[in-house]
Amino acid sequence: MILSFELPFALIPLLKFSSGSTKMGPHKNSTYIIVISWILGLGIIGINIYYLSTGFVQWIIHSTLPKAVTVLIGIVVFPLMTVYILAVLYLMFRKDIVKTFIEPTEYDPAVQSRIENGQGSFEGVPEFGLVPYRKDLADIPLPK
Repeated sequence: MILSFELPFALIPLLKFSSGSTKMGPHKNSTYIIVISWILGLGIIGINIYYLSTGFVQWIIHSTLPKAVTVLIGIVVFPLMTVYILAVLYLMFRKDIVKTFIEPTEYDPAVQSRIENGQGSFEGVPEFGLVPYRKDLADIPLPK
């Protein structure tokens, strides 16, 4: 039941990330994949919200607690469910304005070689010495 609460907060950012050109550039999903994945994702999220709300209502109806306690729990939980649904809607309709994909403007093998060797200076950027790079990624063999 707890995972049903968490699923939209993992699924929606994943769908938005892989479908947006601001993050993925030309590697974003195709239109067909975007439509199918959003339909499936919204279906799963809708089913989860339905089962969470009906499960809670069934628990309130069949609760053995005193009526005053049951009403108090309902007064607290129903606004929290509204906040939860509003948070999911905010995630869905929030605009991604930060562009993190930078399109390479020109392929220059000499510049690429200097960058891969950890040396700076490319296209008008002053050389600052060695560029930090991840050691674990530096020795990965590239496909030929």
